[in-house]
Amino acid sequence: MLVVKMHALTLPMGDKREQLLALVENEEIPKWIMNTAEENKDMPLNPLQRIVLLDEEQNIVFGRKWGTRLPSMHQIMYEDRSVGSFGIYPPVEISERHQLLFVEKQRLFILLVVIAAVFITIGISLPLAYHLTKPIRRLSEATKQLKSGDYSTRVKNNANDELGRLSKDINSLAETLEENEIQRKLWVSDIAHELRTPLTGLQGEIEALQDGIREPKTETYDRLHQSVTRLNRLVEDLYDLSRYDLGTFSILPEEIDFYELVANEVKAHRYEADRAGVNLEMTPRGIPDTLSLHGDRQRLAQLVGNLLTNSIRYTYKGGLVRVEVTDSVDSVQLDVLDTVPGVPDEALSRLFNRLYRVDQSRSRGLGGSGLGLAICQQIVLAHNGTITAKHAPQGGLWIQTVLPKAQEES
Repeated sequence: MLVVKMHALTLPMGDKREQLLALVENEEIPKWIMNTAEENKDMPLNPLQRIVLLDEEQNIVFGRKWGTRLPSMHQIMYEDRSVGSFGIYPPVEISERHQLLFVEKQRLFILLVVIAAVFITIGISLPLAYHLTKPIRRLSEATKQLKSGDYSTRVKNNANDELGRLSKDINSLAETLEENEIQRKLWVSDIAHELRTPLTGLQGEIEALQDGIREPKTETYDRLHQSVTRLNRLVEDLYDLSRYDLGTFSILPEEIDFYELVANEVKAHRYEADRAGVNLEMTPRGIPDTLSLHGDRQRLAQLVGNLLTNSIRYTYKGGLVRVEVTDSVDSVQLDVLDTVPGVPDEALSRLFNRLYRVDQSRSRGLGGSGLGLAICQQIVLAHNGTITAKHAPQGGLWIQTVLPKAQEES
């Protein structure tokens, strides 16, 4: 009877519960619980019908045996001895109303949780995805603008993550492309100007000869020759630089006496220095008597000649150009120093740029193309050396060149 009462108390409020409790009060057991009809093949759905109580002799006190085996039984102990056993057949399926109601509520709750989770996920993921992909969209837009030729594009991203570093790299690339584009435009403009100047002079001289304004004298031919020489020198300089850009600028190294090479160039430029009113000096040969260097004789002569021409051309009349050659264990050093005028601090790092002049109008008036020092730098680099520009103690420019004695053939 206690088992029936416990089962009744587990039922939800309703007529079935009240009826079963009333039967328990009257100490009556429902017939359907103790039904001893012929065993059914199917397991009963009601939990009371699946309960089995046995006494200490293993006789059924409550419930019935379903099938050929009893369920898993548990001993009932009283004062340290077994007075019976208790067991319950497992249900085949959920059938009780309160159990079905519980499952239904659980299903509804799970469905509501899933729907809420979906909306919360959407509400969080969309703004988060927009925020996370915003830097990527900026990078994509910046690359498109760079591709279209707008090199002023910059990406605003100060983060320290991978996207931030990528943004800095793209900004650095944009700055380089912008600078290259500016240099390209200046390069084309300066080349056009440099070519136009001698061509204009040639055209004027030839037209004057054709019109009879000038007579075909020696002086006229000298001016024509100077213009052609200047034009040819400019074309050769441009050709040398283009060969270096294409990787075809090669040197033919051989054993040479570098001091003798420099001395010969100084002698060759002494007449030019005298005409400019500039003193040209060279330090005397020291020890050893032969300063051996493995390099391209023609290119190194061009290097020294360009440095001397540059210093003589831009040194005031009455000034001094001094050439020093220093020997060390594994290299030789060439220093070309001149007197005033010097160059501004900001111009030192740009002297080796192509077509760069400290004073545009003055340089063109002196006949400079702005390519001499650029070619010197390429020659030095081809010999694995270094060339730097700094202020000379005499107030002018100091070009220092260091060349290793051993050269790899290229």
